[in-house]
Amino acid sequence: MLVGVGSRIRRDDAAGLAVLAKLRGRVPASVCLLDCGTVPENYSLDMKRFQPTHMVFFDAVEMEKGPGSRALIEEEDLIAQSFSTHKQSVKVLFMVLREGIPGVRIVLAGIQPKTTDFGRGISRPVARGINAMSEEVANAIRCSCNEDD
Repeated sequence: MLVGVGSRIRRDDAAGLAVLAKLRGRVPASVCLLDCGTVPENYSLDMKRFQPTHMVFFDAVEMEKGPGSRALIEEEDLIAQSFSTHKQSVKVLFMVLREGIPGVRIVLAGIQPKTTDFGRGISRPVARGINAMSEEVANAIRCSCNEDD
């Protein structure tokens, strides 16, 4: 399951949603794509019903790196950060999902934003990061599916 998180009205905060949009039509139908906007906790029941083996959350994450930088953040490395407009911790959401989806592997794919000010449009460096991340993920899923054949 691939999960996009972010706000379309806060510039680069929409990075996770943009990655998800670029993956539509590029991954097998067996991969669930879920656009959660700013409230991923509201979709936890849907996530649990799907019972994925792996979940990748895409979001703009403050990592103190250059805009557009990308990183995979393992669940155990998470600190209590704001994950939505309701300030729900990523770690808490992941713990809730783990309880309902035994054995699931969860990772956060973060993109460093340049700005999360109100407005529309993603900055150029973040757009480049989005393109690179979506390409990397599509290739990784394609390779993984070919190995399963």
